[in-house]
This record gives sequence, C-alpha cells and structure tokens, in this order.
Amino acid sequence: MKKQVINIVSALLVLSLVAGCKKGYLDINNNPNLATNTTPELVLPQALTTTAATQTAVGNRNPTISCWMGYWAISGSYATSNTDPASYFQTTGFGNGTWSAMYHNLEDYAYIEQAAISQNKPFYIGAVKIMKALVFQQLVDMFNDVPYSQALQGTNYILPKYETADSVYLAITNQLDSGIVYMQNPSASALANSDVMFGGSTTSWIQFANTLKLRILMRQSQVISQSYLNTELASITANGAGFLTADAAVNPGYANNAGQANPLWGFFISQTGLRNTGGTSDFYRAQQYSISFLVSNNDTFRLRRIYSPGGNDLVAGNNSTVDATQFPISSYVGNPLGSGQYGLGGSQASSLGEGLLKSVSQNAILISAAESYFLQAEASLKGWNSFSDPAGNFSKGVLASFQYLESNNPAPNNPAAEATLLTSQAGNLQTNYSACTTDAQRLACIIRQKWVAMNGVTPFEAWCDYRRLRLPNDIPVSISIYVDNPPTIPARFLYPLSEYTTNTANVNAEGTINGHTSNVFWNK
Repeated sequence: MKKQVINIVSALLVLSLVAGCKKGYLDINNNPNLATNTTPELVLPQALTTTAATQTAVGNRNPTISCWMGYWAISGSYATSNTDPASYFQTTGFGNGTWSAMYHNLEDYAYIEQAAISQNKPFYIGAVKIMKALVFQQLVDMFNDVPYSQALQGTNYILPKYETADSVYLAITNQLDSGIVYMQNPSASALANSDVMFGGSTTSWIQFANTLKLRILMRQSQVISQSYLNTELASITANGAGFLTADAAVNPGYANNAGQANPLWGFFISQTGLRNTGGTSDFYRAQQYSISFLVSNNDTFRLRRIYSPGGNDLVAGNNSTVDATQFPISSYVGNPLGSGQYGLGGSQASSLGEGLLKSVSQNAILISAAESYFLQAEASLKGWNSFSDPAGNFSKGVLASFQYLESNNPAPNNPAAEATLLTSQAGNLQTNYSACTTDAQRLACIIRQKWVAMNGVTPFEAWCDYRRLRLPNDIPVSISIYVDNPPTIPARFLYPLSEYTTNTANVNAEGTINGHTSNVFWNK
C-alpha cells in the first residue's frame, strides 16, 4: 500500500464534530438538532484509523487475547490478581470499552454511508459496507447475538433488539456482496488521501472483501450447508478479483506526536523512543510457551524479530544500531501465564522485537497477506470449489509472515531463504506441510504456522481459530492462583455493563451468559 499522509488532527476534529451531532442508542444524551455538513472524504480516514486501532493494542481486547493465546504474559514486576488476563475472569465491565468503541465506529461508517448515498459517491458506499461487515463480524465473534439492523438507526431505535449471530453473519455476507457491486461501478473513485488503506484502489477493496468473506465462511464452516457454501464461493470467483496478496494496512500518516503514533508502537514505546518502563511495555512481556515453540522448531529468524532479548530491550525501530544476533538464543526468555511476581520481571523478560515494533509510522494491519494465504490453504485442504494447491498457499503464508517481520536489524535478513529452511525441515510436522501424511496433520500444520504469523499482528484471529478447531492443541492454561472456574481459555466475552443498564430487557432476553461455556454460534 502506498502510504497516504493526512492531517490526523484535522481528521480527529471532523470525527468529533460528526460524533457530536449524531444520536443513537449509545449517544442518547446528544443533541439531535445540531446539523453537520461534511463529506465522506473527510470522515473515512479517521473511521478507518479507529478500526485499525481496535485491531492492535488499544483497550483490553487484544492484549488480553495475546495472553490467552500464548504470545504474551504478565511480567514478574506485577503481582497476580483475580482480574488480570491470566485469571480468565470476566465481569460485565470487561467488554464495555470494546463494545462502545466498535458501535461508535459503526455509527461513523453509517454516517459516511448516508452522506455518500446523498452525494452519489459509490466508492464510499462500497467501502463502508465492507468495513461494517468487518466490525460486525468481530462483534459476533466476541459476543454472539448482537444488535444489528436496529443498532444504527438513531432515535428510531434507542433500545435495539438483539439478532441471532448466524443471521448477522448472513446479513454481513450480503453486505460484502453489495459493497463489491458498488466498487465495480465505473464511477467508483476516491481521493487517494481519503482512503488510508488502499489509496483509492477498487481492486484492492474487492480483494479485501473476498478475503473477509472467505474468513467468514471458514469461521462458520461447521454449521453452514454445502449449497450455501458453494453459492458464496461462486460469487467470489465470479467477481474475478481474487484475494489479498499484500497486507490490508491502514496508515493515516502515523507520527511521533501525542495520539498520532501507530497504535501498537504507542502501546509499547514512548515519544522518546524508549520502552514504557513502568507502563504497558513493562506489564506485558513474552510468554515462554511461544519462545519455546520457536526455539524447538529452529525458527530463530522470527524469534529474533517477534521478541527482544530478555534484559536487553533494544531501542525499537528499524533505525536501531543494535543487532539482536549478538545475543544468544538463550537470552530470549518469557514467563508462564499466571506466574505473577514469581516470574521474570519487566527488566528481565523479553519484550516485543523489531519485526513488530518497526517504527512509529509503521502500518496497522486489518487482514494480513499471511492470513489470506493460510485461509486459502485451509480452503484448498477442505476441497472447497475453485481452491487448489494447499501446500503452495501454505508456503506463501509462511513467506508472507517472514516478509512482514523483516527489519533492518537483526541481520542476516533474507526472509525467503529463511522461510524455505523452516518449511523444509525433514519430518517436522509443525513446519513442513509436505511431511504431513493425514489431513488432520496438514490442518494442524496450517493453523500452527498461522498462529505464529498472527503473533503481534492480529491475535484475535488466533483466538477464533483456537475456539473453532482447538488448534494449536497445546496452548497452556494459566497457572495463576486466581484462575477462573472452569480453568479454560474463555469462549467469548460477556455482554457489557452498559447494555445491562441501558438496554436491559433486550440483553436479559439473551439469558445467563458464561464466558467459558456460552459459545459463539460457530463454535461447535
């Protein structure tokens, strides 16, 4: 993606004006009589930027999921508690921020859609239909049944009803089809700097929609009919755009200013370019499980880029003059999840490495090329119509992961050669697809390498795969003394407190929700 630089402060101002003038079930105290006249071109950049922020480290969603999925752990500088990620414990307050942020983001997209319709701008109608599908999919994947058709209707439905998760999935799949049609309109065009993900490329947007649809179909593959699956796959084939071959990445011009850094970078690195000692960088450190897997499978190329040496936090970013290869593999160390104050402290355990923390201005990923290829590999393995070559797509997925993690340091820096070395290890069922002799082994190999590729990029996808397939099958359970009962990785988020206090009747109609046993509809 060609990075399009915009004035973030101006975009924030525009978005605040829009948000302040809308009234919906999350904004019941706003003044509905205020008027706003703006254009989709001005609002789309910040709406995309907000979506990107929710994919990385903003809020408690992805840091918590990164702990559950074996990527991160809480450092020994902090005592265990009954509310930290290692406890698996949720209250109705846990998902409050996530729920509110995502519905506000959806309201922004709904505003853009209305403005684009009134101004006859098909590109922007198509873009927001696709983005609304992405956000609603993730809401379902976290909460199951959610408000959908009534949620973005302003004062018409202050207390929107909940709709079944499978019906929301069906609706957003249709929205993707509609978005693609708008993108295929000959008059679909955009100012390049208003599209901070694809620079106005309608082909890229259609590839993004196709990849998202493939993700949606894969998620529910155990609960949909073969005829429905075949129909949806045929619609993907018919538009001829294919799938993502490059990262779908947002970049509004991230900069080293307050509130303008790439969200993952800003979560770990201060404006001085140093780790946030005593803050989030000190709290979240590497989990030993992930390090041990990379070491035992000779994946030192990605080890040195996903993590930093313990006790030797390198100055992050591609301009660092410190080469991580000067540190032995034994210096990469983490904690078991839940070890608390008995584990390695923040000054001892590994943190994120330079393949993930590249620079303050790095892209924020929505769907990675690696995920696209691994989805195609799994579809090929399942024998889905129009898909073939599972081994080839698997290799492309691994290579895309290596290429994403490429950084100026550490050297040597030849991701293609290193990826080939990894995937050609004789007899290694964790890395070598060709060594697998059963479909169960092949699927496990695909998901294992996808799991590695999602570390620090889109960990939410690893959690969804784990719930759908129970793969990887050896992710350790927390050893915290406060671990919830049952001591299992949570299956969903609880509905937020805000819903129980403002949309009481509708959320109560969903019944008693247990974070461990009340599964999302596709989790069979």
